[in-house]
Amino acid sequence: MNRLKKMNVLAATLVGLLSVGVLHAQDTLKVSLSKALEISLSENPTIKVANKEITRVDYSKKERIAGLFPTISASGAYQRTLKKQKMYFSIPGVPSNPNGFEVGQDNTYSGGISASLPLIAPTLWATLGMSALDAQMAYENSRASKQSLINQVTKAYYTVLLAQDSYNVFKHSYDNTKENARIIQDKYKQGTVSEFEWIRADVQVRNAQSNLVSAESAVNMAKLQLKMLMGISMSTEIKVEGSLSDFEANMYHDVLAIDTTGLRNNSDLIQFDLKAKQLDNTLKIQKASWWPVLAASFNYQYMAMANDDVKIADYKWFPYSTAGLSLSIPLFQGGARLYKQKQLSIQLDELKDQRENLRHNLELQTLSYLDNIKKAIEKIGSNKEGVRQAEKAVVISQKRYEVGSGTYLDITNSELAYIQAGLSYNQSIFDYLSAKSDLEKLLGKDSPIYK
Repeated sequence: MNRLKKMNVLAATLVGLLSVGVLHAQDTLKVSLSKALEISLSENPTIKVANKEITRVDYSKKERIAGLFPTISASGAYQRTLKKQKMYFSIPGVPSNPNGFEVGQDNTYSGGISASLPLIAPTLWATLGMSALDAQMAYENSRASKQSLINQVTKAYYTVLLAQDSYNVFKHSYDNTKENARIIQDKYKQGTVSEFEWIRADVQVRNAQSNLVSAESAVNMAKLQLKMLMGISMSTEIKVEGSLSDFEANMYHDVLAIDTTGLRNNSDLIQFDLKAKQLDNTLKIQKASWWPVLAASFNYQYMAMANDDVKIADYKWFPYSTAGLSLSIPLFQGGARLYKQKQLSIQLDELKDQRENLRHNLELQTLSYLDNIKKAIEKIGSNKEGVRQAEKAVVISQKRYEVGSGTYLDITNSELAYIQAGLSYNQSIFDYLSAKSDLEKLLGKDSPIYK
């Protein structure tokens, strides 16, 4: 019975450990590039602000349209007469009234409704065109924010892959160094190598372990950066899938698929064009201020006047209403409107020159990114062959040392060459992917997820 109880306790413990393991696995978020972009475009605060700005501009447009509708308001007033007015009459042949007589009532009540409607309002009509441009600008700003975030998340994802692949290089080197040190330790115990040889091998292992710890720290920091851009909690465990070499197979196809013939989708240029249209519309609004404004008005009120000795139920209420048209013709403002128009015209010319300068800078950046991509592709081919040769050199140096025809220095040099080759290979792929991502952002390419 005791044995059965112990087996039951052991089984329960194993089930609990398995449950904890499954829970931990469920809490770990597996992240691919598409998954990282999908989460960031829905959770990042920058995107949420951009989407809210679009909604705000839409409300602003409706606010301006509301200016075309009548404005209706209700009013009520009460007046208490503190000192009544007096009237005096002086008629020939009639005795004069030197003390006069008071007129008016002690209390005055009024209430009613008034309405106004713009009939001819050129400035208001021109303002409606600005609303549509504001909506386009808000949408383009949102699109630019998303493209910028896509670029940042993509490069952060590549940075994690670079850190992980670099960690694998150091891990492979550490494992080799540790195995070599074990062999040398065995030989030292057998008396076939000196103590100095063993100490040097042990120091090499400790140095390799230090590099491995630093590489692991770099991986953790890169993941934190990615989680921040994705808009998820820093305590969330993520597992970034893939490696930099996964992108090598399609790099030629991806480069050929990039349309570098124009910058028509560049967000900066599009925003410049929208700013020019907004400024042109502002000029139209300024010109519209020269035209007359015609408005219709209507007023309907009820009024009652009574002294204090009159009961409220006996108040006499009478209606009062008016309807009319008002015409406002601007004649002279000291030339302010004319000078304002001249300022706007100069600003339009300045925007044209600034846009041309921006276009030249963007063309220069495009050529620079293309050159970086080309050089990175050349380095990838060379560095890949370098890694293959370095791995072969490590194996050869180990075999030569085992048979006594090589030195431990040869092993150390081959390991160092392998690390340098592996890191250079990973860095060249990262440089290619980073330049490609920057070029896509510059050309205004949208992520398939964003579409």
